[in-house]
Amino acid sequence: MGCPFDQVVERRSTGCVKWDGLLESFGREDLLPMWVADMDFRPPEAVVQAVTQRAQHGIYGYEKRPASFDEAVLGWLQSRHGWDVDPAWLIHTPGVVAGLTFAVLALTEPGERVVIQPPVYPPFFAILRSNGREVVENPLVESGGRYVMNFEELEEFFRSGVKTMMLCSPHNPVGRVWTKEELETLAELVLKYDVTVLSDEIWSDLVFAGSKHIPFATLAPEIAQRTVTFNAPSKTFNIAGLYVSNGIIPNPQLRAKICQLMERLSVGAIGFFALVAAEAAYRSGAPWLDSLLTYLEENGNYVRQELGRIAPQIKINKPEGTYVLWLDCRELGLPYEELNQFFVQHAGLALNEGSAFGSAGLGFQRMNIGCPRSLIGEALRRIEHALSAL
Repeated sequence: MGCPFDQVVERRSTGCVKWDGLLESFGREDLLPMWVADMDFRPPEAVVQAVTQRAQHGIYGYEKRPASFDEAVLGWLQSRHGWDVDPAWLIHTPGVVAGLTFAVLALTEPGERVVIQPPVYPPFFAILRSNGREVVENPLVESGGRYVMNFEELEEFFRSGVKTMMLCSPHNPVGRVWTKEELETLAELVLKYDVTVLSDEIWSDLVFAGSKHIPFATLAPEIAQRTVTFNAPSKTFNIAGLYVSNGIIPNPQLRAKICQLMERLSVGAIGFFALVAAEAAYRSGAPWLDSLLTYLEENGNYVRQELGRIAPQIKINKPEGTYVLWLDCRELGLPYEELNQFFVQHAGLALNEGSAFGSAGLGFQRMNIGCPRSLIGEALRRIEHALSAL
């Protein structure tokens, strides 16, 4: 029996954005999609069975969240990350982006400055700008083959009065898993200037050998009181379309503000298929995830090795986590508009253009490697052919 992650699952005509949204987003349907951050893998079999069994019941009315669901979430956080979470701290939102939006609306005022660290997940910009907050950019700095935080500049922003920060940990798209030392340096600044951190930790389970995710809130009790954390089973187990995430908010005042906002907006109910799937994943999905991590790391190594051979102009820092690669294409010498066209029109690939991650992403592309290796091989062949024509 072969590796289950090598199986190519036909996703066209299932309504998925990644495959069925190509024409709308790129103008062509014949591209190989390596953009939207979901994977082309079936989730753990226990998840499929749990959802199927619930569907076969045949009645889909209103459903309360069972206590067993929260128990599964808390058990996962303890076993996977050593984080003992008080049940009272836990809330649920229909996605991490929704949770971050609720936190921004509840904890900041219109016109208030919020710091982010580009190149970073595009919704970080959108959440702030669409809700009338001012984006303060503290770009990451490339040093020694990896991105690091610019703490000197960050302290200047905090000193000038910025009181809220959105942290991406692990970081999308650069693949950094912040070390304890880096997070402790950040924590010192947070305490010194009394900053609130909104920590997007959706990639926390997707960390490769040699790195370890440390939830920011676990550094110290006083840091926990200044941190609002969001994570989810969506990236981990490839169930993003079910829309469920976890908010961990130890500070009762911050938690109350966010919950009150959600009540005013009449949001927060989680569909029972999401509850069933997530609970099954948290209770039974660890062996599947361990195998997935090995496969994803091998995918990344394969891309880096092959691009080093066929396209040494394209540089990739070795990721410490996530299943996206941040391709530095600046040595190709193409303006970023032509760079996008090169991958779409000449290579037949749908990647995420770097400019979507902020001006620090100009000249870069993000590649999703959460797919069977045969598709990655095809993508590399397309790049090689396009470069030879170029």
